[in-house]
Amino acid sequence: MKLKILIAVFLISILTKISFAAEPYNFANLWQAWSVAAREAYLDGMVDGIAEAYWVTRSNLAPNKTEKETKVTTERLFVRYTRNQLREVISDLYKDPANSYITTSDMFFLARDKIEGKNIEKGIMEARSAAIENHRINETRRLSSN
Repeated sequence: MKLKILIAVFLISILTKISFAAEPYNFANLWQAWSVAAREAYLDGMVDGIAEAYWVTRSNLAPNKTEKETKVTTERLFVRYTRNQLREVISDLYKDPANSYITTSDMFFLARDKIEGKNIEKGIMEARSAAIENHRINETRRLSSN
């Protein structure tokens, strides 16, 4: 009898954890909670990080490449838009509740591509899927550690 009760308690605890599993992290709420200055600081950090990664990578992996040879990479990586432009497009993209769980870093690149006039629908769908998959993986880890 005690074994049946223990099994029932165990199953109930597992079902409770599964049914009340946290939602994916809501990056739209995070973005909206930040002040304009905080958003701009984040955008500056992204731009600075991209530039630093590019120069370190270029000097270590392609030191003999000319500017002409690295132009495609340079064009793809560097961001040539104002913080205002990026901030407004990111804010606009986060207005769609379906985009709430897209990471701010993914949203940064989607905003850049949108400003460039690219069709970002495929990228949005991929970012949404990645957010759900990351959440699934994190929940599986969380449940297995309990």
